[in-house]
Amino acid sequence: MKIKVKPEDFTIEEIINPPYSKKGNFTLLKLQKRYWNTLDVIDFVARKLNVSKNRFSRAGLKDRYSFAIQYLSFAGDFDNTVEEKNFTLIPIGKISEPISAKFLKGNKFSVVIRCLTEEEIKKILDNYLQIEKFGFPNYFDEQRFGSARHKQGFFAKFLMLGHFQGALKSLLCFPYKEDGKKIKEFKRFCAENWGRWDGCLKIAPREFKKILAYLKDNPKDFKNAIKQIEPDMLNLYLLAYQSYLFNETLYLVIKETQKDIIELPYAYGRFAFYKEPENFDFIKDLKIPMLNEKTDLNGFCGRLISEVLKKEKIQLRDFKLNKLRFRGVRFKPFSRPAVVLPQCLTITEPQDDEIYQGKKKVSLNFTLPPGAYATILIKRLMI
Repeated sequence: MKIKVKPEDFTIEEIINPPYSKKGNFTLLKLQKRYWNTLDVIDFVARKLNVSKNRFSRAGLKDRYSFAIQYLSFAGDFDNTVEEKNFTLIPIGKISEPISAKFLKGNKFSVVIRCLTEEEIKKILDNYLQIEKFGFPNYFDEQRFGSARHKQGFFAKFLMLGHFQGALKSLLCFPYKEDGKKIKEFKRFCAENWGRWDGCLKIAPREFKKILAYLKDNPKDFKNAIKQIEPDMLNLYLLAYQSYLFNETLYLVIKETQKDIIELPYAYGRFAFYKEPENFDFIKDLKIPMLNEKTDLNGFCGRLISEVLKKEKIQLRDFKLNKLRFRGVRFKPFSRPAVVLPQCLTITEPQDDEIYQGKKKVSLNFTLPPGAYATILIKRLMI
């Protein structure tokens, strides 16, 4: 089984309800992209047009390994289409306030699954009916945890424990396999020359220069060096760790409420899936909190969260980030459903795969609520 063989095999389109206005102070922009993540597009366009990237807003982030259609807003007039290799940004109207997550109603997916055997096709068709009826656990998938791909720990956890040097090392010293050659060389150099900030700065990629320029002048002030990272990026690091803790809690929920489960390892832990669920009315209505210092540890979820915190050797008070004190950077409280039910789920008849000779392919179409992962649906489909 293979997905994302080419970007058009994994198409995602935001469903939004923007505040249209003839005389709005913001321009609504339609972004079509492949091989770019959303933040990099915003950064590139802002530099190209010589404007602050803070003038751009978004409803969500989309995977670089897909063909994505999403919406941004720009504070002010944005009159011309920006067309670059692998992305196009098109102004489509005026709105009265910036785009944000509250306007995102869901995401529409079209996914081609390739290189399938007859046995895999039978499994997909059987599981498809179960997913249509009972949905699947609403885990975050691995792409959410990019800041921990090096397996050296979560940046946010280092911050929570006041280990600022460890946080910076996790960012600057450990390459990911997805990193380009120059970034890998830079990170290896930092690991071998930690503390020699002048040399690190000379070869630093643009996104790390501000951190290293600060360390060059303040060699051991790791705490304030972290504050050179943009708040939006720091908040994404916090969200990655919150998401991991959510996954760990949901894993325990499924283990405790279901009899027949199938476990699937992933880079940061294990997923537990049900097929014919027990207590479905309970889990389909269950919401699990994304943790911060004020999370209630009473009740069913509270007990399981306490187990996760004990395993992680952290406490709720650590979420306050008292040792950092960076305005606008915090663990934001919200809750997330334990189970997601896809809408408008359809599947095509198996066809010959033109790329993998002798194999089959199928296409899926479905809509998921904001924040739910199509790749988790596909994992459930294949077990």
